[in-house]
Amino acid sequence: MPILHPIFIVIFVFLAIASYWEIFRLERKQPLFVWIAAILIIIAVGFRINVGADYPVYKMLFTGFSLYTTYGDVLDKALFRPTHEEIEWIFVLINKLIFDVGLPFYYVTFVMALITVSLKFNSILRDVEFPALAILFYFMPVMFFEDSGQMRQGLGIAVSVFSFRYIKSRNLFGFLFCMFIALGFHKTSIVFLPAYWLVKIPMNRNRIFWVLVISLLVSPLELYRFAGGFFENMTPTDVSAAYTGYLDDRYYGTEVETGLNDVVKLAWISILIRYDKDGCENVWWYEYMRNLAVFGMALFYFFRSNEIFAVRLPGAYMFFVTMFCLPNLVYAAKDRVKNLLYIIFITYVTLMFFYFGKGNGHKGAFTSERYTNALW
Repeated sequence: MPILHPIFIVIFVFLAIASYWEIFRLERKQPLFVWIAAILIIIAVGFRINVGADYPVYKMLFTGFSLYTTYGDVLDKALFRPTHEEIEWIFVLINKLIFDVGLPFYYVTFVMALITVSLKFNSILRDVEFPALAILFYFMPVMFFEDSGQMRQGLGIAVSVFSFRYIKSRNLFGFLFCMFIALGFHKTSIVFLPAYWLVKIPMNRNRIFWVLVISLLVSPLELYRFAGGFFENMTPTDVSAAYTGYLDDRYYGTEVETGLNDVVKLAWISILIRYDKDGCENVWWYEYMRNLAVFGMALFYFFRSNEIFAVRLPGAYMFFVTMFCLPNLVYAAKDRVKNLLYIIFITYVTLMFFYFGKGNGHKGAFTSERYTNALW
């Protein structure tokens, strides 16, 4: 049976031990665990060669940007002026600078891994009481899909998550600046713009339940089709073009298949609803995190009839489900409930480790016989 490369086994085992040590021995966060994990993940992701679903495309674009794109094109893109460049400007700029200096492509993946891991882990360390468990959720399997596959979106999500500090402090300028930078990495970041105001909506168990039920019930109506005009009038041209282009995409414009993903999401929703009061009473800013997590779930069900929308658009919000809310609920819970939640979560990530290894892990060349790293 295919199994992930030893570097990923080391990271997984380290995080599993670190999470147990934080929760049941230290009973507080340990920043050292976070940065050890960060270094290991940056090495594994940043210096990989021919690993990841989108790696060949990104490597091809690396040369294309530098041969056919000027710094003037990058500036025009940043200022939302007409340009033939279709890819987001900060991503293009990183590629062009590294290419012009004469460095190989794996420096691009290294810089991208350095940025996304630093921003995400800094945010987790700041607002999650048990960050090792949060990073374990991130590692299995978010890291493989976002930061080793859909790298531009992973960067956009990283900046969006980083903006949470400005949402808490009600610093609108800081938040909007982060959104500008996030859009420079991936256009789907525009969906996170309402987050600044969503956190202020009063919520409780009943409201969470009905928001998610209504989102699921209206999904077959495909109401998102009526948003094309809104995006055309209220967003940059490339954002609206991307949205309308995926409405009837022949490969991704179909309904999300019912399966294990639904079982997992229902489990997380049940936990969020059942222990909502505990989180609100024991974790700083939990209500803000919870609102963003619930909105992410609602987006998933609302866009369920279109796979690409259901997977891509809730990305930054869904980060708050498993990387913020669930680990914080372990902190908020007491005694047997704390033990039960930890057992559920560690069982899930362990099963996912083997399930991912024999499926997408093998296809993406993350397994022991296929993974290659520039450092060894």
